[in-house]
Amino acid sequence: MKKVLYGLKLTPRAWYSRIDEHLLKHDFKKSLSESTLYTRNSNSDYIVVSLHVDDLFVTENNPRMIGQFKAEIIKVFEMTDLSEMSYFLGMEVQQNQRGIFIDEHKYAKEILRKFKMEECKSMNMPMNLKEKLCKEDGADKVDEAIYRSLIGYLMYLTTTRPDIMHAISLLSRFMHCASEVHFKAAKRIVRYIKGTLSGIQFNYVENFELQGYVDSDWVESFDDMKSTSGYCFSFGS
Repeated sequence: MKKVLYGLKLTPRAWYSRIDEHLLKHDFKKSLSESTLYTRNSNSDYIVVSLHVDDLFVTENNPRMIGQFKAEIIKVFEMTDLSEMSYFLGMEVQQNQRGIFIDEHKYAKEILRKFKMEECKSMNMPMNLKEKLCKEDGADKVDEAIYRSLIGYLMYLTTTRPDIMHAISLLSRFMHCASEVHFKAAKRIVRYIKGTLSGIQFNYVENFELQGYVDSDWVESFDDMKSTSGYCFSFGS
């Protein structure tokens, strides 16, 4: 544990057990739906800690609580304070008085370079709504490794690009039977990304109203005659 965190299979588990024990000991409560998310409340004040391997992200509504948390944890662990988050795992974070903007345009450009589509023509929609995809479409098969790699790259991009989530979820059904038709549809998403190199803006608002919408395409799948359902929720802005 003193020498390596990533070299042994059980080391991450041992590290998680150690930091989990420390946070619970200091009155943090673990989220029931996300085991790496911890919260601690004190009257109307709160602090939230998100754990990613050996990185901790902290937010609060009272700066005093962050100072207290840092003092507690630095007594036990060797830590480096990187101040306000601006970059993490390919995501760029800009914080100002209007809100928080999260962007992955560098990662998106990396996808364009990797699949040699830097000079491709951009599209204004991620998929052709009239095109119906199926497993056996009669088209030539493509290299599954390349197809899976492209879908994997795009899937990681959905952190800041929920607008491509449906198209990627649909194309993920054909990982083991990908044809030229499926590959063309996947490259269309890349062409759409080229024309929309943007991220998500979270604005500060006073009224947090939750709105939800659901829809279904009613047995549109040619392979199993099942419906594809979708949902969208907005909270605040």
